[in-house]
Amino acid sequence: MKFRSIFFVSFLFFSFAIYAQNKSISGKVSDARTSEPLPEVIVSLRSVEKGTVVKFTYTNSGGNYELSIPPTTDKYMIRFALMGYATKDIALTEGLQYNIQLVEKATQLKEVTVKAEGIRMKGDTISYLVSKFAKTQDKTIADVMKNMPGIEVDKEGTIKYNGKPINKFYIEGKDMLEGRYGLATNNIHQQDVGTVEVMENHQPIKALENISFSQNPAINIRLKEAAKARWVGNAKLGAGFSPFLWNSQLFTMRFTPKTQSLDTYKTNNTGQDLTSETRTLSFQDISGSFSDNYRLNNYISIGSNLIPQIDNRRSLFNKSHLVSTNNLWSLNKNFDITSQISYLNNRTENNSQSETQYFLNDGTVTSVADEHGNEKQNQLLANITLKSNTSNHYIENKLSTDIRWDNLNNGISGTYPNNQMAKLPYRKVSDNIEVIKRFGKKIYTFYSYNMYQQKPQHLTVERTANIQQQNVSSSAFFTHTHTSLAFIFKPITISMKVGIIGTFRDMKSNLSGIPDSIGTMANDLSMNFLHLYASPEIELNTSSLKMYLRLPISYLPYYYHDRLTESKEHADKLYASPSLTLNYFITPQLSVSAIGSIHQTAVNEQLFYSGLLMSNYRNLYLGYVDYHTGHSSSTSLDLAYRNPLKSFFSRFGFGYNWYYSPLSSSRQFIGDYILNSYLNRDNWFHDWYVNGRISKGFEWLNTIFILNSDYHKTTASIYQNNVKTNYVSTEWNINPRITMSLARWCNIGYELNYNKNKLLMKDTSKETKLKNLSQKASATFSPSKTCYFKLMCEHYYNEITTDVNKSLVLADADFTYCLKSGWELNLAVTNIFDQKHYSYRAYSGTISLYESYKIRPRNVIASVYFRF
Repeated sequence: MKFRSIFFVSFLFFSFAIYAQNKSISGKVSDARTSEPLPEVIVSLRSVEKGTVVKFTYTNSGGNYELSIPPTTDKYMIRFALMGYATKDIALTEGLQYNIQLVEKATQLKEVTVKAEGIRMKGDTISYLVSKFAKTQDKTIADVMKNMPGIEVDKEGTIKYNGKPINKFYIEGKDMLEGRYGLATNNIHQQDVGTVEVMENHQPIKALENISFSQNPAINIRLKEAAKARWVGNAKLGAGFSPFLWNSQLFTMRFTPKTQSLDTYKTNNTGQDLTSETRTLSFQDISGSFSDNYRLNNYISIGSNLIPQIDNRRSLFNKSHLVSTNNLWSLNKNFDITSQISYLNNRTENNSQSETQYFLNDGTVTSVADEHGNEKQNQLLANITLKSNTSNHYIENKLSTDIRWDNLNNGISGTYPNNQMAKLPYRKVSDNIEVIKRFGKKIYTFYSYNMYQQKPQHLTVERTANIQQQNVSSSAFFTHTHTSLAFIFKPITISMKVGIIGTFRDMKSNLSGIPDSIGTMANDLSMNFLHLYASPEIELNTSSLKMYLRLPISYLPYYYHDRLTESKEHADKLYASPSLTLNYFITPQLSVSAIGSIHQTAVNEQLFYSGLLMSNYRNLYLGYVDYHTGHSSSTSLDLAYRNPLKSFFSRFGFGYNWYYSPLSSSRQFIGDYILNSYLNRDNWFHDWYVNGRISKGFEWLNTIFILNSDYHKTTASIYQNNVKTNYVSTEWNINPRITMSLARWCNIGYELNYNKNKLLMKDTSKETKLKNLSQKASATFSPSKTCYFKLMCEHYYNEITTDVNKSLVLADADFTYCLKSGWELNLAVTNIFDQKHYSYRAYSGTISLYESYKIRPRNVIASVYFRF
């Protein structure tokens, strides 16, 4: 172990020594007349003898550039070129800093014929021309992005580029939506968008450009000139039957150099899920390895499980309304104020039948349930953000609130007949401020996040013999403040971050109607702890190698108070959790990244309670008061290749996670109830995966082919009725997709999803296997420019048991007639064959779940659509 540590440290500093020998030039380019910084200037390093370009880069938004010099004895010159300015050449001397001013000069262009390319590349930015990828049936920009090679939009609306989720979504270079970009992608008409830009390895903070790297891309939407500086949008009014149906919306937007506005109202009862549009989909790593995603546990959980594979629009019986207004005001070039306000009113119904099997070493426990339920959900989201983002500083202050009040009713017949009623309100308010200031070769950072949340929840379970009631009131104040100072020694940045995290949680509960023999019926406690840490960090940032080493050391004092027994406990913990991230660019198209970490598991303080909590009619939970912790390690290797000009993107990954805990999960079957708790038994968990993704576009066929595949294996254990159950769970999935334009008047698409699961009980050699297959096909015919007809078919083939399979075919038809001035008439029929139920089986650990859901009947809806 000592030898490996010495070798690792020696290798690390040897790498620094090598890269420290490579010199780099840097500076700033500005306008000679106004002294304003000039972005997008081409800075090229040229061989004096050969006259060839050795390397090149572009200046950023602040006019800054950096270019490494190969370690040779050749003589070089630097050329600065920008359209509208006179080109300037500088002989490379011993100096490494060149601040240049360019003089304006008119450029005479020869007459040329331009052919619009579908994909263009400039530096780290890839531009997709929307008109090249838009199909006849595509309405929103999200529809078109699904046709773009390298870009993936999943069912939830999350956008990924070559397998990596985006960290920012901009419209005209501005972040108005603060991560809730579903409001834009699902509403902006594709004909209002000129290009979709992907910025690879995007660093959203200008003061950290060329210093701190990011592994995630960003998306920027460039609107057409006709869609700017005026109100544009669309409206839809639809109605139908079986039963009475409606689907209507009004969407408006206006984008000027100083202001941005995007507003929407949607309502439907046709199965369209509006909750996805209010979710925060993109992310930004502000606090580094110390997460701010603290949220109180949902102690009460009733209702059926989510359906895999099948679309929500097939199974969602809803009455939904969404109102949203989003605005941005630019006070100057780099200072913005944004606000987002959304209100969602959602009513849903559920009708399902299920069979749940628990595999034990000595047998199987089975229960069946026929559920009929409804949920009334209300949610209010509001944010206001002030942001200043320049090459010298970054300042952001964000105030946000999330208020929800949900009511659920769920009637169950079967093995354990009952009726459940739950009230689940949630309130959260938070404020965070971040300041980054750059002083020459120093960077100072201050960050503070403060949040308060409440969850007063109530559950009533009515049974034939008695009534159970569970009241839980939990609240928490969470604060995280850190500061850091970084020193830049190109290409290495060394920094020290120190911070403090505080969590102050209270929880009270009272349970009635449960036999006293199972456990205590009440809780009244407080759990407070601090997390003080110091994290030295080293970052290496060159054109070919990027490395990030973190060595955080944490001290955590815990203070637990059980007010029912008047017992108080105090414990101290000391952790070290190093991590290393490497990105190596073998060529401009090929890169490899590796991540490794060793992590000391923190105390799960939300499990600190000694009385029973009732989650639903079947499940009881018993916490623990134990400060013993485990540890984990994880490694991942990722290989990515992309050639945007040839529309080819690929990514392959491998990962392994190992986890140890001195506590093991326990499940006991006591009469009508399942008691979930923990035992003081060692527990090991092993998990590894392999995945791959290929995306290829064929311009001559106007075809996009995508192939996703992954394999996942988990080795774990659980105690059931105090007997250890060891199991191995494996899952393999393959998902090919293709879209093709056979002619101007015909587009087709096909997608297949094959999934195979296996569960092995190691102690009994019991093995269960499961296979599921789904297929989706679509064809769009456009006999003229004024109309098109679309047919869609879905086939689901699910294995229920070894000899029993369920097959389901669903079909839809859609006819649209386009009038002049942006009007459209549409007639749509869904579930033409009027299928009634969807059935499947799935595994989760040692649990097998069979469910049969009622799906939406045949729906017919006519609508009028207008774009203005």
